[in-house]
Amino acid sequence: MNIKSIQSLLIVVVLLASCGVANSQKGKLLTPEVFEKMLHETPEAQVIDVRTPEEFNDGHLKNALNMNVNSKDFENRAPYLDKAKPLFVYCYSGGRSAKACEYFEKMGFKVIYDMEGGYSAWTDANLPVEGKKADKAGISLDNYALLTSGGKVLVDINAPWCPPCVKMKPMLDSLDIAWKDKVKIVRLNKDENQLISKSLQVNELPTLLFYENGKLVKRESGYKNAEQLKAMAQVE
Repeated sequence: MNIKSIQSLLIVVVLLASCGVANSQKGKLLTPEVFEKMLHETPEAQVIDVRTPEEFNDGHLKNALNMNVNSKDFENRAPYLDKAKPLFVYCYSGGRSAKACEYFEKMGFKVIYDMEGGYSAWTDANLPVEGKKADKAGISLDNYALLTSGGKVLVDINAPWCPPCVKMKPMLDSLDIAWKDKVKIVRLNKDENQLISKSLQVNELPTLLFYENGKLVKRESGYKNAEQLKAMAQVE
């Protein structure tokens, strides 16, 4: 295969890596700011929130329709959307919306926009939301500093809708008992502690932070088994 052929193949791969094909603007990734601008310029927009009902009720975009992409009802409701009108799709951070975009593309929707970074990036940009419950600022920066100031502290920033977080919970509970005075484990719900999550730039869940005497020593994200946690917290 010559260089020109390889370049052409790479271009095709890049175009197909998003939710659609560039020439029909399917699944085009938009930053939250551009996503909002396009919404204002598109009166016939169909805004689709593909998160869980619990997440949706905690805050969503104006005029958004909640269609949980991981529910059995998703495929039943999708045909009722208008294929002639643009779809504006988002989830919490981008993974589920990509899955939804792929499905909508296969159904024959012509114009699909996917919000880059999802609802998390939208709120970080201080863009307007509706249906938000009580203030979710959570723990203050001063209290967080106090919480992580003494000895060894392992902070787990998680969410109840995050499968790896849920899977790790029993393991962390057991380690909390086993480690006793060696390492303190602190678990924070990202949705209920938005101030510290934003300050720490938490964009992946779970996010694990290991402190020693108030100093951040190590930071990891994603599922970790017991041995990996022990190595991170420097426990035999």
